[in-house]
Amino acid sequence: MERVSSAGLGQALLRSAMTVQAKLAEKQSANASGLKSETYAGLGADAARLMTMENALAGLQARSSTTQSALDRTETMHQAVGDMTDLLSSMRTTLSQLSSQSTDQVDYNQIGADMLTDLAALMNTQADGRYLFAGGATTTQPVDTTLLATPTNPSVADDSYYLGDDVTQSVKVSDQSSIEYGVTAGETGFEKALRAANILANLDPATPDEDSISEAYDLATEAMDQLLAVQGRLSVNAGRLENALSQQDTGISLLSERIGDAKGVDVAQVTVEISQYQTTLEASYAALGKLNSLKLTDFL
Repeated sequence: MERVSSAGLGQALLRSAMTVQAKLAEKQSANASGLKSETYAGLGADAARLMTMENALAGLQARSSTTQSALDRTETMHQAVGDMTDLLSSMRTTLSQLSSQSTDQVDYNQIGADMLTDLAALMNTQADGRYLFAGGATTTQPVDTTLLATPTNPSVADDSYYLGDDVTQSVKVSDQSSIEYGVTAGETGFEKALRAANILANLDPATPDEDSISEAYDLATEAMDQLLAVQGRLSVNAGRLENALSQQDTGISLLSERIGDAKGVDVAQVTVEISQYQTTLEASYAALGKLNSLKLTDFL
């Protein structure tokens, strides 16, 4: 006969206590993980917005990675072209110093051969397994100086050494814009540099032709000017890539912050809610205990 009249109330209190207990466990879990929910379903209406932001963040991070790779390649090419101009400057200095000596005392062939080797090595520069001066043919070594013909006197342009293509490398930095950053070893400045060295490498060692030596010097000068222009172009492209990368990184930072706000809990707020649920739960348990202690005879 005990508690017959209080059974309904007891069941209601028990259900209420279990609901509060579930909410308390949810808040305690959120407080421990720092997340509002460990599943999208637990976020309710905010789930779709969060997934959209996370997809946008993944796309922006991928784009930032490709932009950084393009910037690294551009800086590597800039350095390589600078080294080429240094070689040409050194060759011009050497030719100037040797001009006062008897031609039969100078090994022009060796000077030219060494120059061809050094220039080819720079033009075949690789980064991450890609040949940087090959255009779109990034798996093909772009320069083979053994393909150069014996120069005529005066010489003519000879690009037979170039095995790449005419594609200019570019990278998409946003939905609306791309930046071109590539140069190829088939450009005029590269050809003139190799032709200058090839002239020297093929001089008759017995009777070196002074006109050919003079032409090699002039070609080296022209090549230097044109390669410096290429280097300047690479500098401009590197600056544009750095600006794009900075904008991408800013976007990544802002999106990451917004995603963190959407997923993360307000620690102060959740702490207050945990305290409130604990108080409510204790009150529910106390009420249940009191109700369970009642007997029908207490009212008779």
